Amino acid sequence: MRMSALLHLLIISVALAAPVQLRAPDGLTLHAEHTAVTHPRGAVLLLHAPGQNRHEFRGIVGRLAREGYASLALDQRSGGRYDGHNNPTVAGLGTRILTERSALSDLDVAWRWLKRTYPNASVFALGSGASGTLLIPFAAQRPELAGVLAFSPYRGDLFETDALAAARRMHVPLFVTSSDDPFEVQAARELLNATASACKRQYVPPGFGLRGAVNLDPAKTTEPVVTERYWTAVLSFMEAAKSRKRRC
Repeated sequence: MRMSALLHLLIISVALAAPVQLRAPDGLTLHAEHTAVTHPRGAVLLLHAPGQNRHEFRGIVGRLAREGYASLALDQRSGGRYDGHNNPTVAGLGTRILTERSALSDLDVAWRWLKRTYPNASVFALGSGASGTLLIPFAAQRPELAGVLAFSPYRGDLFETDALAAARRMHVPLFVTSSDDPFEVQAARELLNATASACKRQYVPPGFGLRGAVNLDPAKTTEPVVTERYWTAVLSFMEAAKSRKRRC
């Protein structure tokens, strides 16, 4: 009975999230949520889809923690109301103009925070929709990343940056996936094929899938089997990328 209660408390402590505030180079306060793991297998920077906020990952961070991965879900400066929650980073923008350069600077601030918090852990970055595409030029600048996981990326998501050119400079392990829509599948494959990384994988769902990272949330797919298939592909890639093998 005592052991059962202790285990229950341990699970709860792992899954609890705490708010974090970071400072962008232009002075903007970046809001985020940190889900801690005491002895992590790795850490993941989570980036929501455009028009949304960190609550896109509400049903995902707990599973990451149970698998041994700490996470930081960032409210990006491009976002809005989602699942009944506002994006507090966007609320503080004021007269600032949104640019891809400023967004990339925000990612660097969040990545550095994770590296300081987990100095001995492999740090991944997972992006939903256009945020997954933005991670490609970010990874080209940050070869220290353990890997990038891009959900439904498309080269046309970026207007100031040539995503394909950035992919050719990227040597970080890359995982891409999407819905089962042929356009999304091909868009993800185009970026994957362009990357200079020797470690790269694409997961194409057999028959059904949604756009973005919501595929990892069983409450959003309402299909546990579909969700588990995505999780299997994600976790397998992360383990392979951490092993630092040339090919994975």
